[in-house]
Amino acid sequence: MATYHDFLRSLLSDRDRFFEEVVEGVGLRSKLRYAVVTIVALSGFFGLVAGAYSGPAQAVSAAVKLPFLFFATFAVCFPAFFVVQVLVGSRLRLLQVAVLVFGALALACVLLAAFVPITAFFLITGANYYFQHLLNIAIAGIAGLFGMYALHEGLSLVCEKREVYPRKALTIMRAWAVLFAFVGIQLAWSLRPFLGDRNQPFRVFGTYQGNFYAAVIYAVNKLIQGEARPTAPSVNPDTLPRFRGLVLPLVDTLADTTRRRKRP
Repeated sequence: MATYHDFLRSLLSDRDRFFEEVVEGVGLRSKLRYAVVTIVALSGFFGLVAGAYSGPAQAVSAAVKLPFLFFATFAVCFPAFFVVQVLVGSRLRLLQVAVLVFGALALACVLLAAFVPITAFFLITGANYYFQHLLNIAIAGIAGLFGMYALHEGLSLVCEKREVYPRKALTIMRAWAVLFAFVGIQLAWSLRPFLGDRNQPFRVFGTYQGNFYAAVIYAVNKLIQGEARPTAPSVNPDTLPRFRGLVLPLVDTLADTTRRRKRP
């Protein structure tokens, strides 16, 4: 494949030709290189805009972590996928399968970038934290589903026309797509936050409890209740411990004195 423009055009509007060229071994290294560039640039762009909700530092952090999420998920899931494909009779080489998967991920990232104006619109118009949180999750889910759908369609084409990919392997591919989604979700939860909380200082990695699914349910509940943003954790102004049954004189601690001096 000659240019990056040709790569994008075939990936978006002529995927049959893209998959056939992969099976024929045409321009595999250039396709892989263009797919990697697409994933880094477009997923990073989406992360930059989404993370801008909490400021420049969070935007840069999300722009770095989102491409890493794609590559880390691929690194975890791809070896098992390739080995199982070979065991069930696939004649595709390692580089060919890698290009197919990276092509699907690149397509997902193109879709992420296409949703950036929507994310930016709600960011500019002041949508609340929970809405932004759920919106970005929904966009990522749609993009991921479409990418896996494109991969499935491509492998189906290879199975029907080239006879280098057994039909029973398509069932395994569907199960692998589900595994890929779960691994991606778990990695995303480990790499959080991507959006960030304006009430908290910037952190590259969060220390929240729970899991991804509980966080989604919590965000939906808060959005229904009409809360605009997470509440800041309450702080007990009295730093002197009190014990039941023991009367202590009201003595100022150093922290109490410092806090009082800062009050207007």
